[in-house]
Amino acid sequence: MGVFAPNVRGSSGYGKRFVNLDNGPLPVNGVKDIESCVKYLVDSRIADPKRIGVTGGSYGGYMTMAGVTEFPDLFAAGVDLFGIVNFATFFQHTEPWMAAISTVEYGDPVTQADLLKRLSPLYKLDRVKAAIMVQHGANDTNVPVIEAEQIVNNLRSRGVPVEYILFPDEGHGFRRMSNRIRSTVSMVEFFNKYINTGAAETRK
Repeated sequence: MGVFAPNVRGSSGYGKRFVNLDNGPLPVNGVKDIESCVKYLVDSRIADPKRIGVTGGSYGGYMTMAGVTEFPDLFAAGVDLFGIVNFATFFQHTEPWMAAISTVEYGDPVTQADLLKRLSPLYKLDRVKAAIMVQHGANDTNVPVIEAEQIVNNLRSRGVPVEYILFPDEGHGFRRMSNRIRSTVSMVEFFNKYINTGAAETRK
């Protein structure tokens, strides 16, 4: 199993212009970078197109869910780490300071509600073909746990494979070593199950 860690549009380290390339309505372009990454891996014969997974934390968790919903045929598995799935509930439940800065990055929940709905993977979960794992901290106030619950409840109600790990003593991100170990080991085992051994049979 290999890991490819791209710097999609909106990543830091490449100047202010690049880091702002996914603000407002522009996340759709960042999401397109996910497809480009897979194309590169497949065209370069680095990856088997039937054995590709995607993961990320926080905004990377959002990108994970955006990837498996916008490009459902590209991924055998996805692991969402404390990501946003519904911008409406995110803005309702996050901390006021987080909502304020997120309005600039994602959009205004009052004046741009339609845009935020289009950007929310929740409304496209019926497209999911990949097996999904969700990990979240119960005390997360940046991306409240309602985001994870919406994914899990939706997929389980439709019989889509989903595994859910809730860390009762964590917030946004996992700080305790025991939890970090459990998170990583569980993710690797999940990908081994659905990419290394189960993907070919699962996606026939």
